Amino acid sequence: MSFFKEPLLHFLVAGGLLFAAYAWINRDADDAAATASRTVRITAAEVEWLQQTWARQWQRPPSQDELKGLVAGFLKEDLLAREARSLGLDEMDTVVRRRLAQKMEFMVQDTAQLAEPDEEELRRLYVRQRERFQAPARITFTHVYFNHDRRGARAEADARAALQQLSQASASASAPDLGDRFLGTYEFVDADELEVASMLGPKFARRVFGLAAGKWQGPIASGYGLHLVRVTEMRGAQPRQLAAVKDEVLELWREQREQERREQYFAALLEQYDVVVDDSVKSLLGPLAVAKELAR
Repeated sequence: MSFFKEPLLHFLVAGGLLFAAYAWINRDADDAAATASRTVRITAAEVEWLQQTWARQWQRPPSQDELKGLVAGFLKEDLLAREARSLGLDEMDTVVRRRLAQKMEFMVQDTAQLAEPDEEELRRLYVRQRERFQAPARITFTHVYFNHDRRGARAEADARAALQQLSQASASASAPDLGDRFLGTYEFVDADELEVASMLGPKFARRVFGLAAGKWQGPIASGYGLHLVRVTEMRGAQPRQLAAVKDEVLELWREQREQERREQYFAALLEQYDVVVDDSVKSLLGPLAVAKELAR
């Protein structure tokens, strides 16, 4: 009977007894966990949330029948979502992953908006970003238009000839008559760059705002053709007082605060996870994720 004296047999028997005892002791906990995972509870808090959501959308509380429909729909949705998760349908689903990430971003955004700056913080931001809050430069000018479609290859030569004529004239009241008919205005008065760009294009606007006042210059191309331009007045960008732009400064502060909160939250998340990437992927990650991976 030396077989029963083998130490290996004793070890196997003892291990089996321990495993059986552990399973017996923990079967109630496992059963409770399984039961809990199959339990759906609808509380007064969920019903109140459904009512508030309905009221925000329809600007009135739901009727009793409508509320019954909301609760039934909530139960159906919850059961379907649980069953989908149990089947693993949420795994590798781009829409689900993005929706969950978006909800987390909304939560971070909401916490960032709880904070409010004091006057000194706003003033410091205003000083750092003073150029951002300036009133834009403004210009007054007259132009003469030369239509490319009408004049073809002669357009530039005609424009330069008209420029020579205007440079010698003492008055320019009839200057637009030297060119072609323009459907828009011939004279821009106290206009900013955006106004000019909306009519004649951003490249034309940038060129015009770089001209000196007093004499006819050009030709300058726009999307319509060529133009001779005479600037009569130019006012540079003017600073605006903090009191006049306080709402804009506050909005910028909130944007920066929200961005900082997102970056801080992401950095904290990186501390809780091990990020492992292939060498070929490292260049595609942001600096925070790369730093975390390289620190491993």
